[in-house]
Amino acid sequence: MADDRVPLSVTADPERRLWTLRAKGAGVGHPVVVGDTVYVSVPGERVAAVDAGSGRVRWCSDEVAEVWPWRLAVAGAVVAVPVRQETGRDAFTALDAATGRVRWTRRESALCAVVAVGDSTFVVWNGTSEERGSIAGVDALTGETLWEDEFERIDGLVVRGERVILDAGRLRALDGRRGDEIWSGGEGELLRRAGGAVEDAAVFLCWRGGPYGPKSLVVGASDTGEQLAETRFPVEAQRYIWGHPELVDGGRVLFHRPAGRRVRLLGYAGLDRAEPLESWKLGWLQRGSCMRVLCVGDWMYALCWDHQLYAAEVDPRRGLRRLRLRGPYKVTVREPRYLTAGPGYVLASGDDGMAVLRDGRVLWASHTIRPEVLPVPLDGDRFLFRARSRNDKETRLYCADVETGRRVLP
Repeated sequence: MADDRVPLSVTADPERRLWTLRAKGAGVGHPVVVGDTVYVSVPGERVAAVDAGSGRVRWCSDEVAEVWPWRLAVAGAVVAVPVRQETGRDAFTALDAATGRVRWTRRESALCAVVAVGDSTFVVWNGTSEERGSIAGVDALTGETLWEDEFERIDGLVVRGERVILDAGRLRALDGRRGDEIWSGGEGELLRRAGGAVEDAAVFLCWRGGPYGPKSLVVGASDTGEQLAETRFPVEAQRYIWGHPELVDGGRVLFHRPAGRRVRLLGYAGLDRAEPLESWKLGWLQRGSCMRVLCVGDWMYALCWDHQLYAAEVDPRRGLRRLRLRGPYKVTVREPRYLTAGPGYVLASGDDGMAVLRDGRVLWASHTIRPEVLPVPLDGDRFLFRARSRNDKETRLYCADVETGRRVLP
């Protein structure tokens, strides 16, 4: 199928739910998945909405200046897309989620980030260190400014239900629609992504402790700010971090230091108890030092700066072992440079190809799949990646199969 204004076409395999999007003689941008829709920038400074299941192009917007769709937000029937004006300042264009028509535009300002609060409100703010932390609530349907506020700085922001919780010198919560302060007090660095550890809007998570001091994971009540639970981690774990630990699958916390040689995995109990459990010490790496560490399911993956990949099952009796990305037909990806976690699998990509891993084994490896940027997990069975055509004239967006790497060639 094709769009009247932009030469987009889709080749699909409906049975396997695989598809390829191309813009003839041009390129498509990095995809962003929200629900069952894939948003992607296309030639002519436009945004296209693609059905994640079938690849059908639902709509293609009018020209909306230099778009940054990887930072968009969706509130009900409206999609807010950050754009860059000729002056270099940021602005927002709101598109109808059903048709792609422009509903409103917001003039350029220092407010560069956007999140959706419920189905009726966007909150935009400035989180840079160059200017004071300004924040505003915007009506999703009309673009009308509902409220504005300013703080010395805004170091973090999370949305929990209808509340916006800020790390602005101290923690405080605002009503997303009215801007009224609900509570204020306490310190901590908010976790914007909780690694699947908590989805309950009634609670939020934050880290307490300096970059190099003792760390504790705090569970707070979103409506009052009251501390509900706290997990203090052993002092010896602090030697293996730089910055903050990461929450990973299975109620676990991953401690590691970029450019370090060791990783440590600790568990903690449910939100009602939050007590430390046994820790797993996953031996010394044989060569190089850590560049990227992931824990997916019961497996740990450590990619080193020398582009060697190590893996270990979460087991206190075994350490990290070298994992060669060798698939069927002796195809081997020798220099992985990036690791991306999907639901139950890991995407390893580099200049010489790509491989997919599950439970510590290589499902497949390919020299012909070479993503230009990090691939994007779509679900447990499919993933998205951008790659150039063989004639090097187009950049296409592929929806491929996780288990086999199969994709549809146009």
